[in-house]
Amino acid sequence: MQRMNKKGIQVRFVLVLSLVGILFPMISSQAEQEKKVLWVELSEPITPASAEKVSAAVEESPTDKYNAILITLDTFGGSADSTFKIMDAIQSSTVPVIGYVYPAGKHAFSAGTIILMTSDLAAMAPYSTIGSSQPVIGSQPTNESKFVNAIIGKLTAQAELHGRNSTQVARFVTHNDNLTPEQALKNHVIEVIAASPEDLLAKANGTKVSTLKGEVVLNTINAQIIKYEPSLRANLLGVLSDPIVSTMFLSIGVLAIILGLGHPGFGAEVFGGVLLILGLIGEGFNVNWAALVLMGIGAGLILFELHVHGFGILGIGGVITLAAGMALLVVQPVTPMLVPASYTTDIITTLSLMLIPIIALFGFLMFKAFKATKMKRVLSKYPVGKGRAVDDISSDKEGYVVIAGEYWKAKSSAFIKSGSAVNAVGSKDGVLSVEQITEETSNRAEQL
Repeated sequence: MQRMNKKGIQVRFVLVLSLVGILFPMISSQAEQEKKVLWVELSEPITPASAEKVSAAVEESPTDKYNAILITLDTFGGSADSTFKIMDAIQSSTVPVIGYVYPAGKHAFSAGTIILMTSDLAAMAPYSTIGSSQPVIGSQPTNESKFVNAIIGKLTAQAELHGRNSTQVARFVTHNDNLTPEQALKNHVIEVIAASPEDLLAKANGTKVSTLKGEVVLNTINAQIIKYEPSLRANLLGVLSDPIVSTMFLSIGVLAIILGLGHPGFGAEVFGGVLLILGLIGEGFNVNWAALVLMGIGAGLILFELHVHGFGILGIGGVITLAAGMALLVVQPVTPMLVPASYTTDIITTLSLMLIPIIALFGFLMFKAFKATKMKRVLSKYPVGKGRAVDDISSDKEGYVVIAGEYWKAKSSAFIKSGSAVNAVGSKDGVLSVEQITEETSNRAEQL
């Protein structure tokens, strides 16, 4: 009996070991698959849209959701204000931020180099280039110490935080040095040279990086790379921040305002004001304040349209302006959230969908108004419809009748007593010819 118990225990032990051997790789594999890295692409001039994109991505990447943020850079530079906002966003991140000049052969000059130096881990793809970070005012490089020293101070502080060569980092600004990946690695301004994002994550795994919150060891081996999809606000800012678009909006806006002031009544001044605000947003004006102004203009146009009962043009313009203001005003929710993020998204979607029937209504009114202008007008020489005799009327005695609320002088070939129902059948020299409505004339009218 004891032998059988021993055999049973041995069998159970073997089964347990087998289950552990089967389940452990599955659990380990699942843990590996749960690693995620958020990939943010900056492949355009650094503008307010770029700052919005990075800030929103940082807000969406808490430590329990992503292991790191990967920012790929391919840019000639851009706005200093937007660059500093991106630096602030990187420093506020709760997860490590990896800067990467990618794809191979691309570049991150000026603002791109500054963003790369702010990253917790700096990397470059083969044959890429960084450097040339001298500040530019207008279209001319400047040696003004106020600007140059400010940028050098920021870069030097970042180099010391991340253990990089602060002397070489400063030369990016003072001497416009340009470095290849091998030179940058040799001069200790980057940590990794990698051919692809996957290669970079594999090489970066286990690296200890310094952040404002302390040292962090990167855990990125076999991590799933998820591309960040910019919000509607960021996409709209990207269009408005295009130098050609913003300049065009500003120019047309000013001309439209001048035209509207010279020829009031056509709405050109309102149209010019909206374009002027959109152009200022593209130039870096505070987006939230500008969005509130757009929403106010849009609401005013809608109310004015409802008041004057126009052709719907003002209403359509108001709805579009209001929608643009709402899209620009919608920002990433603050954290921590007291309600699920999906609930906030549903509210925004619902509010956006509510604009569709309003746009459809004004579109329908505009269509009907346009159709009415194309209708052939039928003018009558005398009023039509049923009226009432005010006086006794005969062939030799004129009197007054009321038809459609208007008093008319009238005469009749037959005697019509005051108060009788009458119908106009003709007009001569401003005097109506009327006849009394009887059953016979009523039937004749119905047959006609």
